[in-house]
Amino acid sequence: MKAHIVREPRCALLWRFDSSSAGYEAVERAAHACGVKLRLVGNAELGGIVGDLCAGKAAPAFAPLIAVPERPALIVSGLSHQTGELGRFIDLVRESGADLPLRAMVTPTSKGWTLSALLLELNREHDAVSEGGNP
Repeated sequence: MKAHIVREPRCALLWRFDSSSAGYEAVERAAHACGVKLRLVGNAELGGIVGDLCAGKAAPAFAPLIAVPERPALIVSGLSHQTGELGRFIDLVRESGADLPLRAMVTPTSKGWTLSALLLELNREHDAVSEGGNP
């Protein structure tokens, strides 16, 4: 029996960061250089499952009635830490000067979360670290 390897889609979800944002073109170049598809996500995708959004699937027709902070976020899927491709992509994004205070890699756990749940958790962690506390 052959092992079936599931490869996660090479995607980066961008929350509150679009073509009008400073550094967006550099992020586009970084994504192109690393073979990553960018997907802009907004309020309409808040009810979508992170793994589905990364795979290009549409979000459900409803969005949760939850206020999510406006802090820009980059959520990356499908890049390997072991091979260095994740680090290369993040370095290129960082060098671009883009203001993306929230950065995360999709994990086996978070890929089943809604986008709103992941963004809320990332904001809680960011606030805890910024205040000198533990997430």
